Amino acid sequence: MSELTNLAGVVIEPFHGDLEALERMAHSSWRDEYGISSFPNLYRPEFVRYLMELAPDSRHFIAAYKEGEILAFLANVPRTFYYRGQNFRAILSCLLVSRRELARKGLARAIIKEAVRINQEITRYDFALLYLESGHRSSQLIEKFKMEGHPLQYLKKMFVLGRVLDMKKVSYSESLKGWEKMAIKLWGADKLPASRLPEGLSLEEFSQTDLPEAVKLLNSYSDRVDLARIWNGPEELKREIMYPGVSSTLALRKGGQLVGLINYLEHEHLGKSVERWAWLNHLHLELLNSEEKKEVVNCLLNYLAGQGMVGVIEWNKGYYSQSCLFGSRFFPYFRSINLYAYVFNPDLRFGKMKKIYEVQI
Repeated sequence: MSELTNLAGVVIEPFHGDLEALERMAHSSWRDEYGISSFPNLYRPEFVRYLMELAPDSRHFIAAYKEGEILAFLANVPRTFYYRGQNFRAILSCLLVSRRELARKGLARAIIKEAVRINQEITRYDFALLYLESGHRSSQLIEKFKMEGHPLQYLKKMFVLGRVLDMKKVSYSESLKGWEKMAIKLWGADKLPASRLPEGLSLEEFSQTDLPEAVKLLNSYSDRVDLARIWNGPEELKREIMYPGVSSTLALRKGGQLVGLINYLEHEHLGKSVERWAWLNHLHLELLNSEEKKEVVNCLLNYLAGQGMVGVIEWNKGYYSQSCLFGSRFFPYFRSINLYAYVFNPDLRFGKMKKIYEVQI
């Protein structure tokens, strides 16, 4: 492969499944990038295994190796999207990581080009979505691709919404500055809120019997947002929202009827200490009134604290009203990401979007 001419002995091929080695390599790379700052352990073996079970075709996960040592990695997770009256086959391209010294020699560029070749020529997807953190070297690389004429289209800027559940642990692990701690306390986000669900409404463990109705609820976003994930049946949804230790879901019931759901991912954040955070993933609260939504979120925060989570993260995806989050003292955080689409279908044209129903990885 011409992209590897400066990397003697390096080959790009389907990921071997060496999860622990991937985690070690990713941690080394992220430490080089961020120093002692906190970052989420998105390469935890259980999480990567979960993603791999969402995409059984081995060609969706590729890695670079030299003499058996993993040097870079990229995951492509398939999904279906609804856009302007049509369904499209797409992937979420994520978890790009490479040894820093080799990235400067073109390894990250090479693995991206190989993924594009596979997605365009072999698996035949319409587009790929890419989340790129502002200021990260992957963002700089994608800008170079864009200037070279690659069909990359900017969709949306997203920022973090956070909520602290254990102020003492978060402050230590994240090395919060004095003004940050003061701002959190002034906003009232340092303590758990009182919670009391309205009569007749319950928040409880999600059941497999809820899956058919949950598919209907989540697919209803397709008529209300710019770009919406579409579920092709209960089994597809089950694989993503019911995975113990990684992806958990709570059901909202009223009179025995499923009226909403909250799905979240469990991530370890690596700072001065390793702490568990919940990342909100798939939510549907549209059948509740504003007061019910606020009480449900308050109840969720207390539940997550009881599960050992020190904080909660969400992004301004825009597919549902997030006023209930601000009412429960979520606050915007300075870290942001940009969402791009790498378009393979020549007839498909996107523009800037405000409302996107998709997870953030």
